[in-house]
Amino acid sequence: MKTRFVVVLVLFNVAALAAGFVYFSQYWQRQVVQDQESAGAELQAWQSRAKDQTAAASNPTVIYKTNAFNWSQVETTDYRQYIANLRGIGCPEATIKDLILTDVMRLYAQRRGQYYHNGRDFKFWETDEKRKLKEPQMEERERQLAAIDKELPAVIRELLGVNYEREVNKYFVDADEDDRRLGFLSDDKRSQLLALREQFEGKRERAIFDAQDGKLAAADMDKVRQIEQEQDAALSTLLTPQEKETYELSESPSADKLRKQLIGFNPTETEFRALFQKQKDIDSAYEFADPNDEAVREAKTADEKAMLDSFKSQLPVDRVAQLDLSQNPEYQNLCVLSERYDLPDGTSQALLDMRKTAEEEKQILLSKKDVAPEQVDVALKAIEAETEKEARAALGDQAFAQYATGAAWIRSLGTN
Repeated sequence: MKTRFVVVLVLFNVAALAAGFVYFSQYWQRQVVQDQESAGAELQAWQSRAKDQTAAASNPTVIYKTNAFNWSQVETTDYRQYIANLRGIGCPEATIKDLILTDVMRLYAQRRGQYYHNGRDFKFWETDEKRKLKEPQMEERERQLAAIDKELPAVIRELLGVNYEREVNKYFVDADEDDRRLGFLSDDKRSQLLALREQFEGKRERAIFDAQDGKLAAADMDKVRQIEQEQDAALSTLLTPQEKETYELSESPSADKLRKQLIGFNPTETEFRALFQKQKDIDSAYEFADPNDEAVREAKTADEKAMLDSFKSQLPVDRVAQLDLSQNPEYQNLCVLSERYDLPDGTSQALLDMRKTAEEEKQILLSKKDVAPEQVDVALKAIEAETEKEARAALGDQAFAQYATGAAWIRSLGTN
């Protein structure tokens, strides 16, 4: 029995070994086939890479080593070549503009500086008047500075094709003003428009720069008019009629002028449009007239008054009164102050009324002949103190502190 069991067990093991041998033989055979296929694919991939490397070797890629770069390879005193070199190494245009602006402005600052001292060596024991400019030196300085002020914008325009004053303002005022004013245009149109503006501004500046003594002769004026007509045609091609009108309302000097003149009036869009075209026509008519000519100034003032009178005839009574009030410089300053400090509506008018009342009280007091001089002085000081108190209450401490620096009328109340 035991012998039979052993025999059975041996036969079972033999069968298991045989089955295992068959299974693993097939498994390893499959593995060999897979390995051969993988090796074939890898061989093909290697051969393909080898071909690519051979082709690349025939057209080698130049690798620029930045640690071998030296700024002397780029920088030169010839600004046109300097700009070309910068572009040659792939320097971004914005960076090129910054580099050239900084360098040119530093150069002109050095030129300016030489006209601010009289050439006398500094000696610490000498008083200040020893180093003041002599009259001939001051006259020469004014001539040289005027020449620099004319030359620098022209140089920047020639080198970079941009408006000098606008570019400088981006560092000190607002770099995104154009984007805000021209936000009604697509990015592509805005870029094209700004490029057009720079192009025609450059032409206009060169025409004016070439004028003798800065005065435009008839031929110069015709040239500038031609440039403006070309610009208008280019704008009409680029922009739709509505876009062109909005551009002029947003960017033109006439529109900017109105935005300053109408402080305190708070024009509606319709009112502003009604005035704009008339102001633009007047500005165009006097564009090349001599602003220092008294007759010219009087004629333009008369035309602008007629423009406002015509405009008033179309307004209701309350708007006419508001427009008249807005032409008062003091009222305009108060409106700016009120806006800055977010003061309640009517504050500007309240200050004007306060001043009128206080000055009338002073005149009434001064007209009384039966009041002793010392009593008048005391009363005037009281009027001054009370007015200052009321003005401070109306404006608040911060706004009043700023207003008081220019409000000589308050201090004048206390004097006879």
